[in-house]
Amino acid sequence: MTRTKLILVEGLPGSGKTTTAVFIANWLQERGVDTAVFLEGDLNHPADFESVAYLDRQEYVELLAQFPAETAFLQNQAIQEGEGYFFRYRALQQSYAHLPESLINALAQYEIYEQPVPTFQRLLRRRWHRFADTAVTGDTTYIFECCFLQNPLTMLLGRHDEPVQVAEAFILELADVVRGLRPCLIYLNPGDVRAILSKIAGERPSAWLDFVIAYHTQQGHGRAMGWQGFDGLVQFYEMRQAIELGLLPRLPFPHLLLPYTDWAQNQAHIARFLMPGETVATDL
Repeated sequence: MTRTKLILVEGLPGSGKTTTAVFIANWLQERGVDTAVFLEGDLNHPADFESVAYLDRQEYVELLAQFPAETAFLQNQAIQEGEGYFFRYRALQQSYAHLPESLINALAQYEIYEQPVPTFQRLLRRRWHRFADTAVTGDTTYIFECCFLQNPLTMLLGRHDEPVQVAEAFILELADVVRGLRPCLIYLNPGDVRAILSKIAGERPSAWLDFVIAYHTQQGHGRAMGWQGFDGLVQFYEMRQAIELGLLPRLPFPHLLLPYTDWAQNQAHIARFLMPGETVATDL
């Protein structure tokens, strides 16, 4: 395919997104392609928001009044855009160990992924636009894990129970934003959702499973449907996967659907997809 500047890696938890994204970055670098890979949870993500708070003018003023001893610090760290103020609160916590936990918790209350839907969509749309405008002029190929399908769908459906049509329309809008980067998407399909969730539940800390069950069943669409416990989590992810698979052929750019099978075979599929005619050593 024509050289892409954006490779999106998507799939359910445990499907191999991180392994795949890192493999792609290394494989392209070996072929002289300048790459930048951003995995789930990256605090410096150029297109998504990770642990970023957004406050309007009144909320900002109230925050300063609540923490007078940190007023100068907050004023210095705030990223002002129009009438809004952004704080990268987890990054600040990592860089400034002296910050009181109460301040970090206060900022976390304004997390962008907890904002009302119109605010979230407006901010994320603008973020992707700025990334696309910058990336189109450079030579770097960006590799993003899970921020294109998973994160918006989780927020819009899991958090807020928006109609599926609203969530799909927003994804397609973001797809149009990045068309100039000649993007492509690699989707990892684990097949049996219950089986893959059972597998990773045994591999990850119990706190992870407790959190994702609560997030997907005690609010938003899961709560509206009355889904509960691990079975409810499976039902949510089955629904999300169906939506994602339905979106793939509607995207205005190529996609590759990979089964949850042999990793060496999938490496070869990825190589042919990204650079037809290229091969890959299956022991990488």
